[in-house]
Amino acid sequence: MTKGPAEIDFNVFVGAETGILKGINVNNKASISKNFHNLASLEKQFEITCMNFGESQNEILLGLRNQTVKVYDVQFKSFAQSMDAKGGTGPLVGIARNDGTIVTAAESGTVVYWKCDEKTMFDPVDKEVLTMGKLKKKDSELDEDEREKHKVQMRLGKSLARMRQNYYDKNIIGVGGKEVELQVWDLSRPDTYVFRAKNVKPDMLCLRQDVWVSDLTFTSKDTVAVCSRHGQIRLYDLRTDKRRPVMELGWGEEQVANTAITSVEEQQVIVGTSAGKMGLWDFRAGQGFKGLVRKYGGCVGAVRDIATTPGNKYFCAVSLDRFLRVWKVGQGGKLATHKMYLKSRLNCALMNDNFDPEKLPVKEEEEESQTELKNEEDSDDDIEIIEDDDEEESGDVDTPKDEVDEDALWDNMIVINSKRKKGDAKLSRKKLK
Repeated sequence: MTKGPAEIDFNVFVGAETGILKGINVNNKASISKNFHNLASLEKQFEITCMNFGESQNEILLGLRNQTVKVYDVQFKSFAQSMDAKGGTGPLVGIARNDGTIVTAAESGTVVYWKCDEKTMFDPVDKEVLTMGKLKKKDSELDEDEREKHKVQMRLGKSLARMRQNYYDKNIIGVGGKEVELQVWDLSRPDTYVFRAKNVKPDMLCLRQDVWVSDLTFTSKDTVAVCSRHGQIRLYDLRTDKRRPVMELGWGEEQVANTAITSVEEQQVIVGTSAGKMGLWDFRAGQGFKGLVRKYGGCVGAVRDIATTPGNKYFCAVSLDRFLRVWKVGQGGKLATHKMYLKSRLNCALMNDNFDPEKLPVKEEEEESQTELKNEEDSDDDIEIIEDDDEEESGDVDTPKDEVDEDALWDNMIVINSKRKKGDAKLSRKKLK
C-alpha cells in the first residue's frame, strides 16, 4: 500500500510525563489539541522521555521510560510499531532513525543500533572512563579483576543526559551527560568516536571545572553547540584539531542551569534554563550584549524542550507549567505569540517544517476558493450592456414592446410624498373636529 501526499492536521507534537502523545494545530484563528492515547491505560513507566521524527515527518519516534520504542504514523493517525529496545539501565534519553533502523540511548550510557538484523551496542561512558586515571595507561600493572573494579568505581556518577541526531547528516549522532563530555559518533563506523571534547582549563583557583552537558544541537554539519547545568553555552568545531570549545558564552549569573538548546542558524542558538528564562544567543563576536541578542519570557518553571526547524521564523517550547508557547525568532517582542494549556506535564516537543500559524486550514481554503468562483459566476448577472449612441441616433435600435409598456406604466403612477409638513398635520386635525 503506497502513501499519497500527507495531509497533516497538526503542526506541533508534544510528549507528556503521563505517556500521552498530543497533537496541536496552532493557528491565529483557533488552536486545537488532541490526545493520541487511551487515558485509561496509562502508567508511570510509559512516560515519554524523548521524541524525534523518523525518515520523514510522517512518522514520530517515541522513547519511553521503560525502554520501549513506539512509532506513530501521522498520515494514518495510528501507532504503526512498538518494540523493546533493552540496553543498559534507566530511561531512554535519545532516539533516532537511520537507514531503516532505530538508534536508542539509555541513561546508563548504552547506545543500541540495529543494522541488517544485527544488534550493535557501544557505550560512550566506557570510552570516557578508559581515558581517565590508571585506565589511561596501557602499561599499568593492574590485573583484569582490579581493572574491572577500578572501571566500576570510575563509572560512578556518570550518565548520559541527551543524544541528538545530526539534522544535516543522519549517520552522525552526538551524546553528552553528567561527567561525560561531548562525543560525536558515526553510525556507519561504531567502533570508536569521531570526536571527543576535552574539558576546559581549570578556573582562577586552579580547580577542575565540573562537566554536565544537559542538551546539545548540531548547528551545521561540522559544528555542535552544547549547554550545561553549570550555565555554560559552548560551540565546538569538528573540523579543527582543538578539542576544547571555540566559543563559550554564559548568562553571567550564579546558579543558572541550562536545560534545553536548539539551533536557529549556524551561529545562533536558543537556550532555556531551569528558572524559565530563554534567550537567543549569537556566537559571532560583537553580537548582542556578550552574545545575548534577545530574551523571551512567559515560562514558569524549567524549560523542558525547545523545538524549531531550519529557516522557520517561529519556535516553540514546553515547560513545567504545562503550557505550550510559540514565539517569533526575530523581532516580535518578549511575549509569546501563542499559548496553550495542555493539562499534562510536558517533556518533549516537535515542530513541522511547514509550521505557520497564519496559514488557513485546508477546508477553509477550499471554501474560500469556492466562494470566489461563485462570486465570479454571479458577477455576470450584474453586467450592464451599454449600447452606442450612434445606434440610438440612427434609430436602428429596436425597443421591445414590453419595455415600452413598463415605461408608460411608471410614467402614469402618482408620486406620493412621504414627508408631511407640520402645518398640514394641524389642518387635518382641525378638519376632523
